[in-house]
Amino acid sequence: MSPDRPAHDAVGCFVAVVGPSGAGKDTLIRLASRHHSRDAGFHFARRFVTRAADPDAEDHAEIDEAAFEAREAEGGFSLSWRAHGLGYGLDAGLLSHVAEGRTVVANISRRQIGDAAAAFPRLAVAHVVVAKPLLVERIVRRGREGRQAALERVEREAPLDLPRTVWRIAEIDNSGPVEQGLSRFLAFLENCRPQ
Repeated sequence: MSPDRPAHDAVGCFVAVVGPSGAGKDTLIRLASRHHSRDAGFHFARRFVTRAADPDAEDHAEIDEAAFEAREAEGGFSLSWRAHGLGYGLDAGLLSHVAEGRTVVANISRRQIGDAAAAFPRLAVAHVVVAKPLLVERIVRRGREGRQAALERVEREAPLDLPRTVWRIAEIDNSGPVEQGLSRFLAFLENCRPQ
């Protein structure tokens, strides 16, 4: 554990946005970021990812493998993980945002929720879900996988396993019009705002 870690009485919150690929997590985060663009109480984190950025899919910070490994070794990430052959990381500075009372919002892997609970003194989870047939269609439309691979991916989805220390949780159904999912997401973020 880092000696620079904020005390557990910090008033801020880290909101982990999780859910299956194709559920619309990045879309909800992008729209919520615009909604709160003038609200200093919220900070929307950009992930570092070891692949080329695609602003139409996810606006992340590109980083090559060597730089990712060096940053990880130096403690430059508050949270980092590997998935699908790629490295993902969140800047260590997010700990300061939470310590200063802000609500930090980031898309993370569901497998990293336990690590997020250990890294951040107050954790909330927004679990974005979509009806399975719609999820398959969204994955196929992205063009990275065929229909059979998309079906297999959706069937592999495991139930959400949360540590007991999670402060707040909400299931955000994003199956309908994006405005409905966004409304649910914004309401949850407001519920996570420091009092």
